[in-house]
Amino acid sequence: MRLLEDDGRLGVPARLLLGAVARVPDALLHAARVLPRERNWLRFPWYRGSKGGGAFVMGDRIHVHRCLLEQQRSMDLLRLLAHEVGHLPHAARFGPGTATGRARFVIWTAGHYLRSALTNGRHAYQLSRIEQEAERGRWVLRELIRSVGSAAVQGAMHHPDGMQAFLVEQEPLLSDLHRRYPGWPVIQR
Repeated sequence: MRLLEDDGRLGVPARLLLGAVARVPDALLHAARVLPRERNWLRFPWYRGSKGGGAFVMGDRIHVHRCLLEQQRSMDLLRLLAHEVGHLPHAARFGPGTATGRARFVIWTAGHYLRSALTNGRHAYQLSRIEQEAERGRWVLRELIRSVGSAAVQGAMHHPDGMQAFLVEQEPLLSDLHRRYPGWPVIQR
């Protein structure tokens, strides 16, 4: 299953699926590029590969741990991207295609997490508004896979027409899942 083009842009089937599960406009998905974390000045995300890697949105770029770009990790990457693309509308307000816009977004995000820390304490990350909004895509994708099976999703990823037909067929389920999204529950540690 191939999610990305050679330049890091999302392939059409991936854009269609991610747009449906995360409710992100195709224009933002089309402009986004998924790049290894070494390609950003902060080297985010700082998650270790041994812990599964991670991702970080910086404007119209989604930086991921290099281990997630390996072919055998494509379903892990898809699940992660279902969350991360939910941040693209947040970044779009700041001019995501420019260095200044990306820097403004990073500063805004840091401020957002700081406010959430003051309100939510140790659960600041998961309870922040932007994380709750972004998590919708991952939850809907997970529940879709539970309902139809991973093979059905992977099979639809091979061609844009196949993905479009799959999404039309699954529209009632997708609508129901979006309606039932419970929010991102806090993990107790």
